[in-house]
Amino acid sequence: MRTIGFLNWKGGVGKTSIAINTAYALAESWGVRVLFIDMDKQGNASYWFDCDESRGTISNLLVSCTNAEEVYDLAPMTVEEIIQPTRYRSIDLIAGDPQLLEINLAILKNAHGRQDNILSEALAPIRDRYDVCIIDNPPDSNIPVLNGLRLMDDVVAVTLPNRFSLNGVEHLEQEIKNLGLAVAIRGVIVNQFTSTDGCYAIVDELREKKYRLFPHIRGGKATQKWLDQAINEQKSIYEISPRSGFARDLMKFIEALVA
Repeated sequence: MRTIGFLNWKGGVGKTSIAINTAYALAESWGVRVLFIDMDKQGNASYWFDCDESRGTISNLLVSCTNAEEVYDLAPMTVEEIIQPTRYRSIDLIAGDPQLLEINLAILKNAHGRQDNILSEALAPIRDRYDVCIIDNPPDSNIPVLNGLRLMDDVVAVTLPNRFSLNGVEHLEQEIKNLGLAVAIRGVIVNQFTSTDGCYAIVDELREKKYRLFPHIRGGKATQKWLDQAINEQKSIYEISPRSGFARDLMKFIEALVA
């Protein structure tokens, strides 16, 4: 199972939209069996997949290593118990939920044993069932995200063409180095790209800093209209507007990713 994480320490850059549509395209166009993990406490991807939180979430999986079950009213559950099918035959989901913040604190307080390998050990029984695991991450540095980073084969940094977002990529890269992780940023996607001097300046700076650049994903009013409709209708961009700029650009990114 190849694990791909979409990250930036800056929020609002489009990680979730890119992650869920990448999962859809891999499943539908490449015939790949996908496990999608929503690591974000906001749970936007889980909402999009129409999850059933009564079946358990990532928090139920992570709480098994703490002594906080009674405090957070969460029952420890196995990965087989919390994985749920989605409306897409080849995509299964591990849902996120708001209690991830509290779980992070509970794990930090637990001084017994390692804190960074909970997820990799929990997923071991089901790794052979999937070709790809996609992790949608929050703009946070915390224990659940560290567990995800330990799993990842590829880190894809998503950035908007502005300084705040670029700083988020650089902070992510530095934290990976500080933690001594084996994984590195495989490449950067510039999301909402437009043909302006400011966008080209950010792209040039990324090149100067020796980041690999994946194909850009264009922005604009038309793109945002299609994305808003896809989110509101809980559909992929390929079900709403397969010839839109976002859909075509994302397919180019995926082709580069799997090459």
